[in-house]
Amino acid sequence: MTDQHTIDAPKDGTKEARLVAALTGKGQTLKHLSNLLAWQPHTVRAAMTRLRKRGYVIDRIAKTEKSAARFKLRGDKA
Repeated sequence: MTDQHTIDAPKDGTKEARLVAALTGKGQTLKHLSNLLAWQPHTVRAAMTRLRKRGYVIDRIAKTEKSAARFKLRGDKA
């Protein structure tokens, strides 16, 4: 078994599972994640820290003149 299969995934239906789903694909801004989960921005950042400790790799895509910074999952694990 590889490390990619040993991540302790969040339980289905939880806000943490919704966070993982939102970070998949093109990623989302902190403001969007905060609104989606009805959490304060610092709570979203703390949840992302917990995901990182479990093995998820979350990239921060720098802001541009036209858009805010986004956060995105990079696969399951580095």
